[in-house]
Amino acid sequence: MPEIIFTPANKDVLNRFPAPRPASEFVPQWYRDQSAWTSDSMTVGENGITNSTIKKCMPILDDMVAGYIICLSSDILVSLEEDGNPRVDWSVTNCPGFISTHSPQQVSCVPIPDDYCEVPLKFQNSYRITTPPGYSCLFRQPTWINPAAPFLCFSGIVDTDAHPIPVEFPFLMKKGFAGVIEAGTPIMQVIPFKRQSWTSRVEGEDNEAGALEFDKTTVKWNNRYKNNFRSVKSWK
Repeated sequence: MPEIIFTPANKDVLNRFPAPRPASEFVPQWYRDQSAWTSDSMTVGENGITNSTIKKCMPILDDMVAGYIICLSSDILVSLEEDGNPRVDWSVTNCPGFISTHSPQQVSCVPIPDDYCEVPLKFQNSYRITTPPGYSCLFRQPTWINPAAPFLCFSGIVDTDAHPIPVEFPFLMKKGFAGVIEAGTPIMQVIPFKRQSWTSRVEGEDNEAGALEFDKTTVKWNNRYKNNFRSVKSWK
C-alpha cells in the first residue's frame, strides 16, 4: 500500500500545529443527519425515479472522504480595512508568516467571483508532504466538508515525490466577512494519485458489452452503483 508522509517543518510544529488526518474523520454532521429518502421509505415516482437523497450517492461520499484534511492551526480574526479588503490576524505567537498577502496583480486575469475580495492571501503549511516515486497530490478546498467557509482556496497539483518544502495554499476571502475562523477548520483536502499518461477515444453507441453492463443498473431499485460498480477506497 502506498504511504504518504507528513513531516513537520521543525521540532515545534508537532506540539503547536495539528497534523493532517484522513478525510473520513471529518464527515460533517449535516451529512450524518441527512436521511436516505425524502419520506419515511423508498417510493418510486411516475417517471420511474426513486425519492433518494444525496445520502444515497456513493460518488459524493467517496469524494468527501478521499485523501487527507489539513486544518487551520490557529484562530484567525478577520476585520475589514477602510477599502473593504480583509485584515487578518492570528492568535499563535512567534509565527509571523502564518498568513501572507499577495499583490492583486498576481491574479489580475483570473475571473474572481463577485462575492470574493480581489486581494489574494496564502495559508502557510507546517508539514512537508512526501509521496512515493510517481505519485502526486491534488490540493483542493474540502467543499463538502466545509461548504459554508468564508474563504475560497485555489486548487492545484504538486509532484510531492520531488517537491522538497511544504506546499502553501493561496485563497480569497469572502467580501464583507468579519469575524473569527476557528482553529481546526478544514482548509485543504490532499488527495494523492499515481501519475500516468492517458489517451482518449470516442466509442460507437452500439457497444454490446456496455449495454450488458447498463442492464445491471435496471435489475434493482436500490444501491445500483454501490452494489455493482463501486470499489471501496481506503485512506488511513
